[in-house]
Amino acid sequence: MVETNIPPSVREILDEFIRYRFFKIPYKKLANALDKNVDTIIQRVRRNKDYFEIDDSERPSKISIKKGLKEVYFYRDKNICRICQNQVFPNELNMRYRNPYQEDKFEWDNVLSVCNECKNKEIVKMVKHVKKPSKIEYKEVHIEMKSKKNPKTDDWESFYEFDELDGSGSFPLIDKNEQIASKTVADVLNYYAADGWRVIHIEIPQETEYMDLEFYQVFFERERSEIDELNK
Repeated sequence: MVETNIPPSVREILDEFIRYRFFKIPYKKLANALDKNVDTIIQRVRRNKDYFEIDDSERPSKISIKKGLKEVYFYRDKNICRICQNQVFPNELNMRYRNPYQEDKFEWDNVLSVCNECKNKEIVKMVKHVKKPSKIEYKEVHIEMKSKKNPKTDDWESFYEFDELDGSGSFPLIDKNEQIASKTVADVLNYYAADGWRVIHIEIPQETEYMDLEFYQVFFERERSEIDELNK
């Protein structure tokens, strides 16, 4: 069991968010996953507001975990230093950032748990061997379904946002009329295809109650242009 000050009732919910990469989850889906009554989940969230945020801008309302809480990052990492891989006590851990200049530096993938001995070490990529520079470049993109209310029809409409994991955040495609153009996953894939990117792999959530979250990890490749090669 991981040592933590997080209440057990919160840890049970937090474990589900860790499984699903901290994406927002509707009350009902969370209750089903934990085999709990929806009212029980609502009460837990209200009693522990320091840990949760509620998004009422979408229907149904969704819950998320508040960013910036060091005990949550440490619990996610099981009190293991991400540099030396040693498990220590929570009071011996610190938060480090992959990119300290990122607009949202508390983004889940940007925060590392590091021990006191490693907190000032440089974060470097560990490689087993060195390869010659490749003429192929790769890109990972996260695509997620969103929804918002149409002010003209008062209906909720779904669309897709994509995130290139470069710190700029996630955005939908916008057409020349300044309307959302990414109504399907295919719209996003075609956008990258027009720029020469080829899909080499798509990761989708396993078939669970969370499938309506519609989240995809897409991996692309393309040949570097001559200009890119000259600028390397």
